[in-house]
This record gives sequence, structure tokens and C-alpha cells, in this order.
Amino acid sequence: MSSETGKELYNQPEAFDYLTLGQQSHLTDWIKANLDPIESFNTRHTSYGLKHIFEKTGGYYVGNGAFKGAMLKCGFKVKDKAAINWVFNISEKSKALQ
Repeated sequence: MSSETGKELYNQPEAFDYLTLGQQSHLTDWIKANLDPIESFNTRHTSYGLKHIFEKTGGYYVGNGAFKGAMLKCGFKVKDKAAINWVFNISEKSKALQ
């Protein structure tokens, strides 16, 4: 799963574990404060787009896989784990999407 370049890990949720503890806390705190869970899946936003919102609103660069891992740690559900860019059960009314 990992290599000299790390490209294999980039889209894997396990990439979250390679962030520093401070980065992990910052990311999961942001998710909890800015994304609200709902029962159904919101296909308007993917992990790739959401990570860019995080980066632009006070975050830092984070890979798609690390963002996916953080969403799992925060209890969000995934529509299709086989997809590269995951869809989650997030409310369109979430602070980050306004």
C-alpha cells in the first residue's frame, strides 16, 4: 500500500494515520465544526471537493485519502468505498457548504 512515492496511499483512508497528531486533531475538529451528518448521502460533494474546502478555510494541504480517513473517524458514512472520491452523508446546510 505504501511506496517510495506514497502514491498508492494517497487515496487510502489509512493516510490519515500518517498525519501528525496535531494535524489529525485540526482536521477532525474542523469536520465536527463544519460538516453536519444526515441520514441520506449528499452526492453534490465528494471527499476531493471537501478537502479543498478544508484547505481554503484555515486548513492545510491534505490528501484525499487522509480526508476520507478523518471523515470515517468522525463517524460519517460512505456511499461507495470502491470509488476514488467518496460521497458522505453530509447536510447541504453544513457551515462549510454555505
